Amino acid sequence: MSVEKKHGLIEQPGPRLRKFAPLKFVRGSSHGKKNTYAELNLTSMVDMLTILVVFLLQTFSASGELLTVQKNIVLPEASNFNELAQAPIVAVSRDSVTLDGRPVASKDELDRDTTDWKLTDLHDQLVTLKNNYRLLHPSDPFDGTIIVQADRNVDFKTVKKVMYSCAVAGYQNVNFAVQQKAKGGGG
Repeated sequence: MSVEKKHGLIEQPGPRLRKFAPLKFVRGSSHGKKNTYAELNLTSMVDMLTILVVFLLQTFSASGELLTVQKNIVLPEASNFNELAQAPIVAVSRDSVTLDGRPVASKDELDRDTTDWKLTDLHDQLVTLKNNYRLLHPSDPFDGTIIVQADRNVDFKTVKKVMYSCAVAGYQNVNFAVQQKAKGGGG
């Protein structure tokens, strides 16, 4: 359909390139519309969604647990306890002491009898964490909270060295991680 104008005809817009392009694949294309229906394989989409849901359910913690107990530590049981707040975690086992999963003292250092109770590497890393907190939160006061996760069979001298090192580094608010004592089924 065309309409007359003073100087010629006004033509309906359309593809002009096909007429003048020397390329075979351009000239040979049809004028029909592309099919807008795309076939989707819903089975694989449902499988992927199921995998994601299972993964998220397994990693989700409704209680907001901050602490995972190392496999070589058995926590003592307690019936009176409070929920822990987020803080650096010092794990004390018979063989070593770790700070947030990084070793800071070996068995030899723990067994050494000296008058200096301070575990140097633990102290230095705690001071670094305290200084980093003060740099990142200049308006918040540093509360000096630390969580000690000690095996129930570790001797007191080792725990005392850890607590002394924490106190000298500026962490006086010591929380001990414990296992909730199972309630009896009595009547």
